[in-house]
Amino acid sequence: MFKYSVTQWIFGNESLEESLKRLQKNEYHGVELAGEPDTMDLEKIKELLEEYNMECSSICGIYNSDRDLSSSNVSVRNQAINYVKKCIDMAKKLGASTVIVVPTSVGKLHPETDEEWDNAVSSFQEVGQYAKQQNIILAVEAINRYETYLVTNLYLAKRFVEEVQLDHVKIMADLFHMSIEERDMTEALSNISEYLVHVHIADNTREAAGLGQTDFKPVMSFLKNINYNGYVTMEFLPAVSNPYVASKLEGETNELDEFTRQSIQHIKEIVVNV
Repeated sequence: MFKYSVTQWIFGNESLEESLKRLQKNEYHGVELAGEPDTMDLEKIKELLEEYNMECSSICGIYNSDRDLSSSNVSVRNQAINYVKKCIDMAKKLGASTVIVVPTSVGKLHPETDEEWDNAVSSFQEVGQYAKQQNIILAVEAINRYETYLVTNLYLAKRFVEEVQLDHVKIMADLFHMSIEERDMTEALSNISEYLVHVHIADNTREAAGLGQTDFKPVMSFLKNINYNGYVTMEFLPAVSNPYVASKLEGETNELDEFTRQSIQHIKEIVVNV
C-alpha cells in the first residue's frame, strides 16, 4: 500500500493545524513541510503531528536566489549549503526521511557561468555527506524548463546524481514537471528507478489529479510493480508562474478541501485497479 501526503505550503497561509485536520479527514498518512527551519516552531509541529497521528513525510526545500547551490558567487553557494544542512536537521527532528533539493534556484532560467553544473555537484557532495551523517536522503528534483534550466528532466537528474556519487543523494519524480519534459513517463521512471525515493502528484494543469489530461494509470502501475515504498505526495498549486507565491496566498477553503479529497480519491481508485 502506498503512503500518501500533501505538500502543506500549497495551502497558503493557513495554520498547520487546519491543514492536518483536512489531511486526517481524507485519510492521508503524512504531510510534507516547507523547508523554513529558522521561522518554524519545530516543537509545536511535533506536538501537532502526534495529536493528528500524522508523519512528516518530507521537507520541501525552498530554493530562491539566495539559496542557489550552483551559484558562481561563493558566498551565495555557502549560504545555500548551510540552508540545506538546516533542512536536514529539521527533517531529523521531525522524523522525516527525505529532503527535496533543487540543484539551482527556481526562477533562474539562464546560467551566470559555464561552471554551474560543477558547482552544484560540489555543493551536493558536501550536503550529501552531512545527510549521510544524519541518515537523511536528499532527493534531487528536476524542474521544468520554464522554472529553471540546470536539471530539467529525469535523465539529467540521473546524470547529476551519478556524478555526485553518494548513497544518500537520490531522485524524486514530479509528474507535473514530467508532463512537460518527458516523452514517456514510465520509460523515464524506469531509467531512474534505482534512485527513486519520492513522488509528487499534480495533473498537467497543476491542479488535483484527475482534473486535467494526465493519465496516471501507467505511472501508478509502474510504481506498484517495482514495489515503490516512498511517499506519494500531492502538490497541486494555483495558477501562478512562481510556485513559491502559493505559500503566501489565502486559499479558498472549499476548493482546498475538494482538491485534497479529489487527489487521493483519484489515485487510490487507479491503484486498486492496476
